[in-house]
Amino acid sequence: MAKPVSITISHELGREAALRRLRDGIDRIRDKLGMVKMQLVEEEWSGDALQFGVAALGYTVRGRLEVEETLVRVEVMLPWVLAVFAEKLKLGVEKQGQILLEKPKT
Repeated sequence: MAKPVSITISHELGREAALRRLRDGIDRIRDKLGMVKMQLVEEEWSGDALQFGVAALGYTVRGRLEVEETLVRVEVMLPWVLAVFAEKLKLGVEKQGQILLEKPKT
């Protein structure tokens, strides 16, 4: 049975700036995934949403990221075998999302 994982990351950038940061930061995310033996195998932007797939431990985990005015929502369905990693995944996505969406200091 798959385990749904929902992650919400708040930001103060506005939808367009957050979207731009996430699109521009996808290469950094790809590099970080490679360091932990994971690979971004699917990436399809449609407006303010990204459908993605990440290969890990012989499984492909698919999810969706939606950019809103003050939030980024990430929904992932983990195969039951990977469900034990749900909390680590959630913390890692939140941390990387906050780094990408951090408002520049003035």
